[in-house]
Amino acid sequence: MKKVFFLFTTLFLFTCFICNNSIAPKEKVTNSATDSSAKAIIDTATNLPDSIAQPLPAPDSIAASERKYIYLTFDDGPLYGSNNIDKIIRAEKINTDVFVVGMHAMNDPELLSFYQLYQSNPYVEIGNHSYTHANNRYKKYYQNPDGVVEDFMKCESALQIPTRFARQPGRNQWRLEGIKKDDIRSGTESADLLYENGFKVFGWDVEWQHYGNGIPTQTVDQLVRTIEQKLDNGKTVKPGHLIILTHDEMFRTKSGSNALQQLIEKLKATGKYRFEHLSKYPA
Repeated sequence: MKKVFFLFTTLFLFTCFICNNSIAPKEKVTNSATDSSAKAIIDTATNLPDSIAQPLPAPDSIAASERKYIYLTFDDGPLYGSNNIDKIIRAEKINTDVFVVGMHAMNDPELLSFYQLYQSNPYVEIGNHSYTHANNRYKKYYQNPDGVVEDFMKCESALQIPTRFARQPGRNQWRLEGIKKDDIRSGTESADLLYENGFKVFGWDVEWQHYGNGIPTQTVDQLVRTIEQKLDNGKTVKPGHLIILTHDEMFRTKSGSNALQQLIEKLKATGKYRFEHLSKYPA
């Protein structure tokens, strides 16, 4: 009887031992699987590709060596487009330069008030486009280089122009430090004299041309393409820097003003360009 009891007790203890060992591994496997899944999630989040994990650079973060600069200039004011130009420049908050004609402001009180708008506009830099604009008789005007310089001096004095930036009427001629460039021979002597008298003479890289009634000959999209091609191909006087010539009379109408605003907005939207004053032009 004792043998039977001993065998029964031994069998019972052995069975309990087997059951305990068979349950423990299952609990361990379950915990291990949970730990592995959590580790996999952490690893995946930690090792995201850079293109996903980091934000795209803002336009202003473009390297200075890659950024391109646009200098938007307006000739012949103050005229009846000046008020619209002033409003758009203030609204868009972009740096621009205007080259003004003395007699326009001095012979008309309304035009003088438009000039005063430019004087108070923090985004506008004022340059000199002569007092008479050659009276539109360019050949005769440039036959007297000393007279040209006197005409610019008269404009500077009458309008109290704060810069010594000049653009000769009807001439794409440059006289800057390290830059001398002429479109035609007429006007070269006066350009030299202006430079000798302390003026920086600016031409342009792209002209937004217009018909006699002031309507632009190029659409906004055509002009934007021209600007992009010139800058991308290095076809400007200074690579990476482009001066645009426009004329005041182009923007006296609603359609002309709308075109100017569209041009500015389209160039802004590329994120590639910065509008600057000619005082920042690298020359």
